[in-house]
Amino acid sequence: MSAPRVLFTYWGRRGPISNLALELGRAAQRSPGIDAYVSVSRQNEIFDRFKQLGPRLQPAETFGRGAGAAALWRAFAIRQQLAALVQRERIDAVFELMPHVWSPLAMPAVRRAGARYITVVHDAQAHPGDPTSAANVIMNLCVPLADHVVTLSQAVAKRLIDAGRAPAAKITTLFHPDLTLVSEPAVRARRPGAPVRLLFLGRILPYKGLPLFLDAVEALRRRGEAVEFGVFGEGSVGAEATRIERLGGELVNRWLGDDEIAAILPRFDAVMLSHTEASQSGVAAVAFGAGLPIVTTPVGGLTEQVQDGATGIVAARVDGEALADATQRLFSEGSYDAITTRIRIGSGERSVERFLREVAVLAQREPAAA
Repeated sequence: MSAPRVLFTYWGRRGPISNLALELGRAAQRSPGIDAYVSVSRQNEIFDRFKQLGPRLQPAETFGRGAGAAALWRAFAIRQQLAALVQRERIDAVFELMPHVWSPLAMPAVRRAGARYITVVHDAQAHPGDPTSAANVIMNLCVPLADHVVTLSQAVAKRLIDAGRAPAAKITTLFHPDLTLVSEPAVRARRPGAPVRLLFLGRILPYKGLPLFLDAVEALRRRGEAVEFGVFGEGSVGAEATRIERLGGELVNRWLGDDEIAAILPRFDAVMLSHTEASQSGVAAVAFGAGLPIVTTPVGGLTEQVQDGATGIVAARVDGEALADATQRLFSEGSYDAITTRIRIGSGERSVERFLREVAVLAQREPAAA
């Protein structure tokens, strides 16, 4: 059987899925088991990096600001380009890494042109306080259009099934691959007596639990632990800015590019995901790619992505004291070095290469009965 021909699409402007699309394109160039193309927005913040894919790159003209979503003539142009590419290159499957607001208009052309349409659903429901949730209503129209639906955690799959949005037979759960922003993840080891350095990274939204992160820092210090911390990301910090300053933390409150994040990661010992609700985490994927362990609350798909005692520590409850307990477990004698070693040794199980192999299998699977 010949290698399946797959077109990966991501038409967003920024975020970790951009890196996933690029890493998949790179990995496909090294793999004889899949013949892959990548369709990415020209307005993507790292578009120039995709040029290394050569003729396998298929640029899509989308928009640079939210108001550009109304330029529907571009959506119809993309639909025509997709159909032509599918027919010209005999594409077996179009694998949408994240639905776009134009996907419901563009993707029906994929099936008419003879390819399977596979979409990744990252969130089965809106996250509390997330301003992008309004777009989810449009993007969720892709689920009934797709031949297969992929989730990156069982938690999201269960929510889809329970809500009646997709039958179990139509859903395949894969995993969120590690994303490598640093050129070479360092071998990590704890220096005796060194302060614990904790990182809060990513968009600052209510469900990300910044107050819980700071509760954990305070609890650790009350217990006599030396803790240094940083908060890096775009979003409303509100009253917590004063609290961060009082605690002596570092705050960088804006969108951060890949190069900036790559420089930040080695400065910290662990990433804390203090979420009150979650699907899975691109931040965790970036952390693992840099060899950093995770301390997380036990919510959503985070308990699948973070293996307790292997790639991090899962707190017993969703509160600051439990996160402090989990942090102390991570940094107890011998634990940190053992876990960071397991992260490095187990990277193949979380790799883009493994993800690509599973996509190749899915691309050839017959669609589930409606």
